[in-house]
Parts: sequence; structure tokens; C-alpha cells
Amino acid sequence: LGGATGVAAAAAPSSETRGEARIAVGSQLRALSTTASPLEVGLSTRGATAFRVRLDATQPKIDDSSMVAPDDADAFWEEVTSSPYGHGIKASMGSVFVSAEGRITLLDADGKILTQSRLLIHSGEIVFSAKGGLVYGRGAGALDAHVLAQYGNVTPVVNNFFRKGSETNVPYYYTTDGYAALGVAAAGSSSILPTTYLAGPDSISWRNAQPGPFELYLMPSDTLERGTFAYYSLVGKPRVPPLYSFGFIASRWGWQDRSYIEDTLSRFRSGSYPADAFIVDFEWYTNESDYSFSSEGKSYCKDFGFNDKTFPDPAEQLAHYEDTLNFRMGGIRKPRLCNTENLEYARSKGWLLPQGEPGGDPTDPGFSGFYAVGRQLNFSDPEVRDWYATMHEHYLDDGVDFWWNDEGEVDYFMFHWWSVSQALITSKKTPGKRSYSLSRNFAPGMARLGVGFWTGDAGPTWEVLAAQPGYMLNWALAGAPYVGSDVGGFSGPTHTQLLTRWYQLAVFTPIMRVHSTSSVTPHWPWLWGTEASDVIRSALELRYRLVPYHYSFAHAMYGKQRLWMRPMVVAFPDDVAVASLTHQWMDGELLVAPVVHADSTKRVVLPSGTWYAFDGSDHAQTPVIGPAVVEGSAELAELPAFAPAGSIVPLAPVVQHTAALPGGALEVRVYGGANASFQFVEDDGETVAYEGGGLRVTDFSWDEASRELSWTASGAAPPHGFQELFVSLYEASGTRTTSDVVALTARGSVKMGDAQRRRLRGSESFV
Repeated sequence: LGGATGVAAAAAPSSETRGEARIAVGSQLRALSTTASPLEVGLSTRGATAFRVRLDATQPKIDDSSMVAPDDADAFWEEVTSSPYGHGIKASMGSVFVSAEGRITLLDADGKILTQSRLLIHSGEIVFSAKGGLVYGRGAGALDAHVLAQYGNVTPVVNNFFRKGSETNVPYYYTTDGYAALGVAAAGSSSILPTTYLAGPDSISWRNAQPGPFELYLMPSDTLERGTFAYYSLVGKPRVPPLYSFGFIASRWGWQDRSYIEDTLSRFRSGSYPADAFIVDFEWYTNESDYSFSSEGKSYCKDFGFNDKTFPDPAEQLAHYEDTLNFRMGGIRKPRLCNTENLEYARSKGWLLPQGEPGGDPTDPGFSGFYAVGRQLNFSDPEVRDWYATMHEHYLDDGVDFWWNDEGEVDYFMFHWWSVSQALITSKKTPGKRSYSLSRNFAPGMARLGVGFWTGDAGPTWEVLAAQPGYMLNWALAGAPYVGSDVGGFSGPTHTQLLTRWYQLAVFTPIMRVHSTSSVTPHWPWLWGTEASDVIRSALELRYRLVPYHYSFAHAMYGKQRLWMRPMVVAFPDDVAVASLTHQWMDGELLVAPVVHADSTKRVVLPSGTWYAFDGSDHAQTPVIGPAVVEGSAELAELPAFAPAGSIVPLAPVVQHTAALPGGALEVRVYGGANASFQFVEDDGETVAYEGGGLRVTDFSWDEASRELSWTASGAAPPHGFQELFVSLYEASGTRTTSDVVALTARGSVKMGDAQRRRLRGSESFV
């Protein structure tokens, strides 16, 4: 690797390669060791979007990081030996060089410099230049959820604050200087990673505080949207969760017994409150919470059983709940053991972590420190994952559908490896079925496991409600696209208005789930008065009408790495009026701004264009011309949302659960004023067959000039696929025109008739 210039690389066997260029910087630089050996920088590509930069190529490669697992092959690159920036490699996304003096330069595909480092002096530190770019993607906690772009120090951590919510920060950022970066070091065993960065307008400094290898993945990307695409391409495409998770999930701590469970599920059905699943807390598998247990546990505590009070006949009950009432069941899981015998066995195997869960007893927020010390499983050990999966196999036989993973902030990657173990359960018992779980925090790369997340132990306050959109938007940019919250607030008694507004907000989030602690009134709709229950029912009905729309965007996240719930700045990067907003967001193509204040004020900032009010009803209104601000007092039933001219929104009929789909004809709602398109995706909703092409894709296209909707479909219709459709056209005149119902064939079209025919504002005409 020597050379007269002090910079050299292994000769490429051809003009293109997928190997690594190892470049030794001049001996005048300080090396890691006390010897005179030079500092070597390894350059290669990873996946189709990232350059891999190893700051000390003499250290072992970090090939086992859970954060990096691209689906695409590594991009080909060419070695470049003659450049003013030194010696480097060039690929389709740009190029990266190392000079003889030890300066790293990143360029885009057009040769524009995106950033340059200061001279390398240590493999654990690097400082990049910045040109005032805004920095996104760090994650968020309760204190900074409302901020999208932020300068300052980012220390990757997973944590939970009782009554406030979770905190996840990640070793990643996107800068509007034109690139994204992910830092990777050897995994530790703490809830905090040693890989940090400090972002400012003039520089971004990375530091790895622990000895050992340190690698950076650099992704040239000219927009935040493309940077997010590159990031998800690197860490793994977000898998599509099962269809039932796109509905509503009823959760609480305090399901009393079998009779209470069955009465509650029946009330959802008799009251026509759509729902697909329910989650049971501690009481589904044991009769006592284990917060006060010592490291020895208790002999009577069950880790892998059922509580006889709530599930005296689990297989019969769960079959009845799913087959007759159409409810899937999910059970809470803790990453620890409570049974003395199980603890003794795990301890003898060396499977337990020494630390506990940070934060203290969650039932006593005044207590600080750790709890469940010495009882936490080390899921990074493959033997632990295999054993844990084996102990859970009977649950799938009994009819448990998914898991709710709580209190895993013991280790930064615990939720990841825990979810891997649960996926192993599914692959053993039901090969090909999608594994599903919900976790309280995340690490980059977990989205490829098909899991969801929630924002932690939310308190029942307006302040916490207002923080939820920002949480979800920041987490999506950081690697967690499927996020929900404890609707109504978990940690104490809520009140009617707050609960109702929280339900409304959750309609337009990737996961919609209520939750409450054991000592308060559950957040079931019928317990909060007639007005609130009617509004909540309407919110749930809208949620289910949007299932085809949301499910199609989930497939777009998998196929195109395009965020479903995304910040305004992603959709409108040049509009400074909306760039920093977190109280409103884009749900696909819909702009939503739910009411999150006790005084019921609404405020919607509309970018330039024509915007139609959207509430899922058939009512037509004259659209608003943007840029504009829509504000004022909102009635309890009002849920501010808008569809832009030139958009298509496919809607299902109102159904009580996703197993009832299609339930009738698909409404293809067109908001006129411009041409529009939408890719409507259906699959079996249960298996991973979609990854191999097992789906039906229908491409809808609206031609404004001819007033015609046309479509082409490919692939076989799934068992619950739509067979018919009708078109609803909303126009700037404030009218709605509806077509006849027609068959959803492989190819077809519907022409919407003469634009001059007489219609009544707010009423329908049929063509």
C-alpha cells in the first residue's frame, strides 16, 4: 500500500469493483498506535446509496452491525488515482477521496464538493465542514419533539420518561448541505452509544468515545426526501406490517377477567366502533407485576404461561375472539424474567445482563435509579434468542398474534434483538407469515423487521398530545416510520375533550392505539358520553375508510422508501412558511392539522395551490386557494385535513374490521384541477409473499382535460381484494360528481361527463 506520494490503494482488478480501497495517509499524521505505521482509511460502497468510510482500515470491519442491512447489492465503484482531492473511489451517487495529508472530501455525482474534513488525526474523531446546512434526522424526546432541524450535540440513547414519553436519538443526520451520514462503532451494552456528533452551521464533528473501529456511511443526496430514501436503503427497507395493524388497537392495563374481556370486545361490536386487535398488559400471563421483585424473582411468577383469571381456556378463547368477534390478541412482553427457576437457568447459562431498566419504578415517578436489576435477558446472544423463541412457540399455537414490547431501554439494541427473536418464533411456527410487534423505542434498522413503535408513557395532558406529531415526524426521519402513541395518555386520568382530540389525531398516524393505566377509566369510546362517543366512532370509521390509502403508502415505503407520514418540509422544501411546522404534516398526499389545544383552536398553513377540505364525508365545499392560513375555533367533531388539487384518495366503505374488506366498491376520490395519479396496492395482508411480487398493483390516472379516470392492474387480486369501484370527482366549483359502480378489471376507464351540466353545490350528480 505504499507509494511515492504517500497515498496508494490496492490495484483494482478491473475498472469497476465491489471491494475496498485501503488508502494510507502520510506518515506525518499521528497514527493510532505508537509505531510509525500510517493511518489507513478504507473506502467502499454499501448498498446502492452509501459510501463506507473506515477511519482505520487496520481495525476489524464492523460487518455485524444491526443498523446496516441494505436490500440492494453494493454499488460498483471505480478507483480514481488522479484527482486534486487525492485518491478515492467514484460511484453513481458521487465520489469520496482521501488526500495525502489525510483530508476526506465527499462530492456529488456532478463533482460538487458537499463537505471536506479537517486533517485526520485520530480514527475515533473526524470534523466535517458545513455551509450552514440544516440538520435533520437525530430522533427526538419529549423536550425537542417539536423541533425538526437542530444544531447541537446528539448522543444516541434510548430512554423513557414517565408521563412525558420515550426518547430515541440515533447516530445519523441529513444536512441540507447535500448528504446524509450514519456513524457505526462496535456495539456496547448500554442504553447510550459512544458514537456522538456535534452539529453546527460551520462544522459537524463525529466522535467515537470507545476504543475500536469506527465507520461512517456517507450518502450524497440533494434533498431531505432523497437523503431519507438513501438512509432507508442502507438500513433496510421498511417491511409492510400485517393488514390488521392499519386499523385500531384497543389496549389497557387492567383487563380484569375473562368476562370483562369478552364484554369489552362485544361492546366494540355492538356499538359499531371499528377495531381489529386488543392488547393485554401483565394480567394476561401472570397475576402480579414484577417491579418490586429482587434479582431472584419469585417461584410462582409465570414468564411463559397464562393467567387463569383472564385466560382460563386460552386456545378456545382466542379462537372465539378472532373467528367470531374478529379481534386479534397481542400480549405485553418484558425483556426480563420473573420466575425463580427460569432465572436460575438463565444465570447458569450466562444469559443475563448485569444492569437493570433505567428510570426507576414506573408506578412511582419520584423514584430514580434502576429496577429489575440482574433479571434482564441478553438478546444479543443467539442462544438467548433461540431459547426465548422456543419458550414462546406454544403462544402461537394458542392463538396469540403479536407482541407489545415494553421497558427494553436496558441496552441500545435490546429492542432490535428482542424483535429478531420474536420474528424467529413466527418463522418456526408459521413460515411465511409476517411477524409483528410494537416497541417503546427503536434503533436504526428495525423498520426492516416489520415492527411498529409507540412514543412511550405519555401523560394525559395537552402538552404531551401536541408533542406527538413532532415525535413521529422526527422518528420517521431517524429510521422509525411506523409510530403511534398511547391515545388519551397512559399515566393518569384523562378527560373527554383531550381523549376525543387524541383519537382524531391518531386517525392520520401509522398506528392507532389507545392505552391507559390500571387505576383510571379505560379509554373505550362508550365510557365518555354520547357526544364524544359519536365523534370517536366517526374518527374510527374514517380510519377504516383510509385503510386502502394507507396500505398503499406502506407499500410505497417498502418499494420506494418514500415516507408515508412525513414533515411538511419534505413535501414542500422551498416553502419557508411550513418548513419548521410539526403540528401539521403530510399523510401521503393529505395535509392534516388536528386540533391539539384545550381551547379548540385550529391553525392550518396551506402552501400554494388549491386545497379541498377532507373529512371522509360526501360533503363538497369550495376549495381554499393557497398560500393561506385557515384558523379559528373548531367544533369537537372537526378534524382539519385537506387534499390538494390533482390528487387521488382511494377509500373503502365503512367496515368494522379489516377482515370485512372489501365490504363493497372502492371509492376512487379525485380532487380535480390538475392531472393526478395513484398506485393502489393490495396483497393478502398476512404473509411476506408481497416481497416476491405476490400483490396486485393498480395504477390510477386522472386526466383533467378529458375528465377521465383510467387504470391498469397487474397481478392477481388477493382474497379480500376490491372487485368494484366508483369515481367521486370534487371540483373547484364546490360540487361532487359520482359515477356508476363498475368492475375493477385489469384495464378500464370512467369518463365523468360534461363539465357544464347543472349541479347543486354540496350535492351529488350521477353520470
